[in-house]
Amino acid sequence: MSQQNGVILAVATVRSAICARNGLLPQIKTLLRALLQSIAMAKSLTFSVGIPTFNQAEFLEETILSLLNQRRPPDEIVISDHFSTDHTPDIIAKYAREVRGVKPPTGSNVGAQWEFTLSCLKGDWVTLFSSDDIAHPNFVEVLLRGASRRDDAVHVRAGWENIDANGKALSKHYLLSVKQVSLPPENLLEQRHGPKASFAAFAVHRETLHASGGYPLGMESYGDWPMFAQLAPYGSFIYENEIIAGYRVGHDGNKLRRRIGMWVRDEQRMFYEVLPLAAERARMADRAWIDHASRDNFLRYLASASREFQPSERGEITPLFEPWAARVGGEEQLQLFAQGSRISSPATPLQRAKNFVRPLAQNLNARLRGQ
Repeated sequence: MSQQNGVILAVATVRSAICARNGLLPQIKTLLRALLQSIAMAKSLTFSVGIPTFNQAEFLEETILSLLNQRRPPDEIVISDHFSTDHTPDIIAKYAREVRGVKPPTGSNVGAQWEFTLSCLKGDWVTLFSSDDIAHPNFVEVLLRGASRRDDAVHVRAGWENIDANGKALSKHYLLSVKQVSLPPENLLEQRHGPKASFAAFAVHRETLHASGGYPLGMESYGDWPMFAQLAPYGSFIYENEIIAGYRVGHDGNKLRRRIGMWVRDEQRMFYEVLPLAAERARMADRAWIDHASRDNFLRYLASASREFQPSERGEITPLFEPWAARVGGEEQLQLFAQGSRISSPATPLQRAKNFVRPLAQNLNARLRGQ
């Protein structure tokens, strides 16, 4: 007998005993019925993992093994190798019995590779997983538990930990500001400043993702944020308060310097293409929040650039921000940036207080959960 069938039988036995002794207590019947339904639904759902990769052979095998070492294994693992020049193909061949290797069309950018990877997945629920991250043994189990909580669920998210190049845990992260169940349009408003989920700890309902338009191919670098925003009007977002993965950080150089042009352009695509369409689908008449969030992010990016780039370097950076500045009324701040000034990030006293309390709350939550 499988462990899951054993749980179902045990719950059914307890239910019978309690009901016989206490006259079919309605609260107990309801609780146990919901538990049985949740277990049965999670059992029937299928789960696929897609791994888009390029030249990350030093981490890929560890990633594969972490997904094979699941309490509830995924139904398929697909690795989309963007023509790596290291020994990535050898690793994929080594695990050919457990994973399926595919290659995207030549010349694919990040967005096209992600869309291609998603198109290769067949499960009811799917996730994209970086080829340098590590799935904890509860990864699939927890995401499917969330998927089974509601019939209208389209997105599940969970906690994660940041890890270094050697896999050492650096910090734990829970989404303490979100509810267990977020419905439209609340789940869209959560995404207004960025993705309210980690790329290492999420899953989406495959058919609904397709119905929402799939992955937005106009993006140059962003992947998870537009995907989550597009999904929000279509159903509920579920949060599971457990750490399920390790997200590797600090091993791939200074991303801001390499990607600032792509990021600034993708930010504008989010605020002037993706979010307005999602708000329309969610039937939100008031969309002033999009403009407010766009200005907030403009100032945050400009502040980050002012810390990273010396005044002598800003001649090439300033033009990247000019279209965005014109839209949000940020010409004065951009001029100060171009002249060499340090720009301050927008933060209210409440936001500063949250920033101070957040690490304490994260640590307390981790201790309470024993993680």
